[in-house]
Formats: sequence, structure tokens, C-alpha cells
Amino acid sequence: MTAIERSGTVAVIGAGTMGQGIAQVALLAGHRVLIHDIDHDLAAAGAALVRERVERMAAKGRLDRAGAEDAIGRIAAADGLAALADAALVIEAVVEDVSVKRALFASVEGVVARDALLATNTSSLSVTELAAGLAHPGRFLGLHFFNPAPLLPLVEVVSGFATDPDAAERA
Repeated sequence: MTAIERSGTVAVIGAGTMGQGIAQVALLAGHRVLIHDIDHDLAAAGAALVRERVERMAAKGRLDRAGAEDAIGRIAAADGLAALADAALVIEAVVEDVSVKRALFASVEGVVARDALLATNTSSLSVTELAAGLAHPGRFLGLHFFNPAPLLPLVEVVSGFATDPDAAERA
């Protein structure tokens, strides 16, 4: 398995502070980014805030204008989980509740391709427990971004009991 291509879509579920930060990191790494939230208005607002941050980076000279415009054109709010179907990586940053996360990933697994990676941003819940019940738990792992994600260039990759080593390497 190889790393996720820059042309691969990264979907972020959860449009709060962490979700926005993760979306910004993926966006500036060159990926198309979709933000999903249970409330579509929150997803749209999250995408807009990321666009504003990218604009500010360009205004301050930390990102060239062409790069900023390119990035701004690659982020959107997803209108439902079905919109995540072509995602190469789905990262959730939702409430720290095992049952909520497990139900979410069960739904996501039914939408995305079998080779798509599924990741949780949790730092406190068991990756193994979250993967329990998935049809393909080998592609599930933890990608714990530190807050604020755009400023702290550190991501902890956490394998669960069933995580395929190739999936962890790819992530």
C-alpha cells in the first residue's frame, strides 16, 4: 500500500474546532476536503471558517495567492454521508462517546470504498473498541491530531488490535 495520493479526498466528520483544524491541515497538504456534520449548516460554517483562515494566511504572506485560491477551491461541506463515497480517508472528530463513534463508523463503512481508511481523532477511547463490529476493522486506526492542528505538526498514529500494518503505514 502507498500513501494517500494528493488527489485523494479526505473527509472530516465533525465541524468543530478539531474538525476544522484537521480539514485545514489536509487541505494545505493538497487534498480535496469534505467536511460533514450532523447539521449541514455547521459543516458549511466550518468549511467557510477554514477558507477564511487560508485567506488570512495569504494576506499575511504565509501562503502565496495562487496556492490559497487553489486550496479554497478544494474544500466543501458534504451534504450527507453519501457524499463521502469517494473519500480515501475519513477522519472523525465528534463527541467522545463510544456508541456515537461506533454507529458513525458503521454507517460510513457502508458508504466508502473498501480500501478507504477510517480514522478516529480520539485520544481517550480505545481504537480496538471503536473498530469492533466493523466488517473491515483492518483499515481502522487512530489519527490523533493535537490542538490546534494547523499549528502543531504532530499526529499520533494509533493502531488497534485489528489494524492492518499497511493501513497504519499508509495513514
